[in-house]
Amino acid sequence: MQKTLRLLLIICLFQCAISVAQNKYPFIPANQQQLTEAQIASTPINITPDVLLFNEQGKLLSMASLSLMTNTDYQPIFFANTKGKLKSLVFIRKSNAPILIAQNAEAIFTPGERALDFIAKDIHGNSYKLSELKGKVVVLNFWFTKCGPCIAEMPELNKLASNFKEEDVVFLALTFNKKGVVNDFLESNPFAYTILANANDVITMYGVNSYPTSIVINKKGEIVLKELGYRTNIKEVLATSINASL
Repeated sequence: MQKTLRLLLIICLFQCAISVAQNKYPFIPANQQQLTEAQIASTPINITPDVLLFNEQGKLLSMASLSLMTNTDYQPIFFANTKGKLKSLVFIRKSNAPILIAQNAEAIFTPGERALDFIAKDIHGNSYKLSELKGKVVVLNFWFTKCGPCIAEMPELNKLASNFKEEDVVFLALTFNKKGVVNDFLESNPFAYTILANANDVITMYGVNSYPTSIVINKKGEIVLKELGYRTNIKEVLATSINASL
C-alpha cells in the first residue's frame, strides 16, 4: 500500500512539474512538450520553416533569430509534438534582461509611401496592373508552396478574403513558383486569394526576402501596412488596416 501511494505521489509530482513548465510558456500549444536534455541529445534537431521561434515573452521571432543558437547569452528551449517532431523554440536570456529584437529592414516603410506599380498574370491568364486597381484596397501576400509559415496562415487569410468579398478589396498572392507547381499545390491547399504565379519581377521590385509578407495598399495606391512573418492573429491585423482604408 505504501509503495502504491509513493508511486502515485511521484506521478503526481511529475505531472505537476510538466504543468508548471508548460504554464511558464503559455503561448506554446498544449500538445507540445519541452524536450529534456536527454531527449535533445537523442533527437535530430531539424529546424524546418514550420518551426516557430519565440522570445520568452511569447513574441514571434523571424527565422533570422536562429543566429541566437550560437550566442552564449541565450539558451534555446525546444518543444516537440506528440510524434517527437520539433515544432517550437523559445530563446531565453541567461541574465534577467529581456531579448531585444532588431527590426527587420524589410519591415521598414513610410506610411503613405507610393506602392510600386506592376503588371502580373494570375494562374488563369488574367493580367493585373496595380495602378488600375486605384480606388480599391489591395492586399498583397508574398508566399511560396514550400513555405511552412505561409501555409499555416492560409486558413485565416481565406476567412479574411471571405469576410471582405462584398467590399472593394482585391486580394493578390504573389509567388515565384510556376503555374504548374501552384496548381498541384492548390489541389490539397485551398487559397482564396487571386494567385499571381512566376512573379519574380514583382518580388524583386518589392525587395521581399521574408515569407510570408503581407502588404495593405489603400485606395490612393499608398502602402499603409507591411507585416513580415507568420502570426496567429494575421486576420485581425490585416482586417483592421483594411477597414481603416475602406
